[in-house]
Amino acid sequence: MKRIHIHRTIISVLAAILITASGTTANAQDIVCAKHALIVEYLKGEFQELQRAFGLVGDKAILELFLSPHGATWTIVITDVSGRSCILAAGDSWEQRLEVPELKT
Repeated sequence: MKRIHIHRTIISVLAAILITASGTTANAQDIVCAKHALIVEYLKGEFQELQRAFGLVGDKAILELFLSPHGATWTIVITDVSGRSCILAAGDSWEQRLEVPELKT
């Protein structure tokens, strides 16, 4: 349980940094943002990607993973409480692990 809390904290901090810093990063012009419905429609139409996983980032945002069939392409999207979604990362050849092994401490 402690490990899950640590991972959630790390993800929350990273997502908050990405949301607040998106206008000041060197590659800010590469970040695509729009209404959530438009992003979802675009990913489905262009890449056949559907939402396959999501997680809450505190009470500030939701982080979503979109995958095309067989993981050919993937996209990570973050959506804030106003409904503004931004594509944070995208790529190809997504590999899904069946089990996450427990870390020994």
